[in-house]
Amino acid sequence: MKCGIDVSSAQGNIDWSKVTGIESVIIRCGWGGDIASQDDSKFLRNATECEVRGIPYGVYLYSYALNANNAISEANHVLRLIQGRN
Repeated sequence: MKCGIDVSSAQGNIDWSKVTGIESVIIRCGWGGDIASQDDSKFLRNATECEVRGIPYGVYLYSYALNANNAISEANHVLRLIQGRN
C-alpha cells in the first residue's frame, strides 16, 4: 500500500535517503501572514529533497486569518514560498 506523509520543521532534518514506500508528501510551508519569521524553517529543504527525488508534493500553511486582509496575506505567504518551485 502506498501512502503520503506530512512533514514540517517538527521532524527536524529528515534523512530523505531513508524515506521509501511513499507516493506523495504534504509539506508545511509556514503559518500565518506573509512574514519571513513565520516560514517553516525546513520548508525549502523538504521541498528541494522531494524535487531531487521525484516525489510529488503539495504545501499547506496553518491559517490564523480572521478577515479578508489576513487571508490575502496568508495566500501571499504561500505564493512567495512556492514561486519558481517545480
